[in-house]
Amino acid sequence: MRVFLLRHAEPDYANDTITEQGHRQAQALADALASVRLDWLFASPMGRAQVTAHYIAQRSKIPVKTLDWLRELNSNWEGSKWAWNGIDVAIALLKSGRLPQPQNWHECVPYGSLVSPQAQKLARHFDETLAAFGYLRDGLLYRVMQPNDLTIAFVTHAGTILTLLSHLFNWALPSVYSHLYCDVASVTELHWQEHDGYAIPQLLRFNDTSHWRQLLTQGVGR
Repeated sequence: MRVFLLRHAEPDYANDTITEQGHRQAQALADALASVRLDWLFASPMGRAQVTAHYIAQRSKIPVKTLDWLRELNSNWEGSKWAWNGIDVAIALLKSGRLPQPQNWHECVPYGSLVSPQAQKLARHFDETLAAFGYLRDGLLYRVMQPNDLTIAFVTHAGTILTLLSHLFNWALPSVYSHLYCDVASVTELHWQEHDGYAIPQLLRFNDTSHWRQLLTQGVGR
């Protein structure tokens, strides 16, 4: 099974859509995925994800299924700080020399009590979706109930993607937020590698933006 985690194109937050440049990025993303046989396309209900997913759906000729739990997380704990952009928190953690663990990360950062229940809910919904496709979360692994070669795409948001990667790789969330960045209209691709009845997600691509960055060399970029 292959899974694509796709971030929406450049957002126009005020109007709950994407910018003019975002439309070009979304088209480039759709073109880049045209050679991939997508079996399922899921999207966040938020406008910027819906518009981006529409381009992919049109190009790939498959419908979009909206999943409310794919919406962006609320990590705005001080009115203007988003957890995955909190460089000050990341530096403070690294200076302390005490790296958070998957079991206690929420105790180590100021956004822990806000983000932790959302992260758990996101992980639960994602795992329920994978279970419907035959891959059942079992501890830190996935038990293969019904192997398949499906390709599933999720059009969602930066915080959602990074938080899912933390869950899938069993990494402490603040470490993911500190060291990984998810750009607009980016492609993150995973493959569920199977062995002896179990599977683990392996990262094939992360934050690939080569498809739309070509626009910059063509003189139509930002």
